[in-house]
Amino acid sequence: MAGRRYPANRRLAWDRLQRGWSYEEVAERIRTEMSQAGETDTGLNANTVRRWETGERWPDPRYRKHLVAIFDKPASQLGLLTPDELAMRPQAETLHEFRRLWEMITGGDETGWDRATVLRALFGASMLPLVAPLLSLDPQVAHAQTKAIDPDAYAEIVRCQRTLYWTSPARPLYEAAYAHTQLGSGLVRAATGASRATLAGALAESALLTARLAFFDLNQPAVAQRCYDVALAATREAGDHALAAAVLGHMAFIPAFGHDSAAARSLIDAALQHTWHGVSPAVRSWLHCVASEVEARAGGGAASRHQIDLAAAALEARPEAPAWFDYYDTGRLHSFAGYAVLAAGDHAEAARHLAESLAGLTATGAKQRSVVLADLASAHSSDGDHAADYLNQALDALNTDWYGTGLERVRAVRQVLGDSRAGHQLDDRIAALATSRAALPGS
Repeated sequence: MAGRRYPANRRLAWDRLQRGWSYEEVAERIRTEMSQAGETDTGLNANTVRRWETGERWPDPRYRKHLVAIFDKPASQLGLLTPDELAMRPQAETLHEFRRLWEMITGGDETGWDRATVLRALFGASMLPLVAPLLSLDPQVAHAQTKAIDPDAYAEIVRCQRTLYWTSPARPLYEAAYAHTQLGSGLVRAATGASRATLAGALAESALLTARLAFFDLNQPAVAQRCYDVALAATREAGDHALAAAVLGHMAFIPAFGHDSAAARSLIDAALQHTWHGVSPAVRSWLHCVASEVEARAGGGAASRHQIDLAAAALEARPEAPAWFDYYDTGRLHSFAGYAVLAAGDHAEAARHLAESLAGLTATGAKQRSVVLADLASAHSSDGDHAADYLNQALDALNTDWYGTGLERVRAVRQVLGDSRAGHQLDDRIAALATSRAALPGS
């Protein structure tokens, strides 16, 4: 780039995008910090921030301290230290993530997870070893250099595990994916040059798969959050905006399921910022579907349907999607649409969308079948026999293709049967299924 005097600061740019901030928003936040400190900004504007990211300028120390404050990250993680400064940085800075985790465990932050929940998630899922090796992808903290490796070999295993997601039991695959993510984080820290970027992209895919298994299949949101954090850091190293958008979109499900729609919307806004950087419209379509579910869970039927309209428009040209983007298609769009229309109270249209989704499910949509069937039961809530039939079909699907999210959806919809004989029979089946799952090794 003409006029570049320093390396482009991808770290700073990535953190800005992940928050959904424009150049002007960053400048305004710094100006506010400076004003509160009694300092003058002397002409700081959006173009200044852009030039910091492109490498045309290096932030003055007076701005750097405020960048650290507004992003709430160490200077090294924002790309604000020179090589000499990196060599001299205090060791305590590398423990930033340990402090963050400790605060989370001891109640020092406001993540919404109490101490018991966090410890149960970490220890119950045997995930505490995940914390140390996946803290940072910074090569400065790599403990040892490895021999030259073939990034494609690591990526091939990720591709195979991704394919197995649709047909393999969740727990064993989760353990394998976790181990592969752990391996990848070490390889990325030790890698340099083009192989580092390639490995980082594969690591992002691996961590994303691990997180999806933890959240959607095994109901471990705290563990999933840690894996998403790793995936997001890896997308920055890879420079992959599509993967970053996908990770942020998946992260939005955690607060959405926890009834924190504001936090979920913020993550989706950040994800959409990434889609302006050459990302397939298919990814944007899926993000609008995620936004529709957020709004539906928040009771916003009209807003939810509007997001579905945006999602459908993005898919009209049938855009190509990345190979790893195998969890979304037209059938899945109909599934999201059915859920959105249910929130708006139009059961007839919801039933139409959900029937289309069910008919269009392929082998890679088997896990989604239980969710769609449960939503169909909700769409037919006025007909107890029909609703009970769909819920029993959903349980049949769960016996074949286990999906934690599917069971939660069945439990949520079960209320439409009230205090009926069919409802009590369904309760017995749900209890039996939950007991059989708990008896499985590693559950």
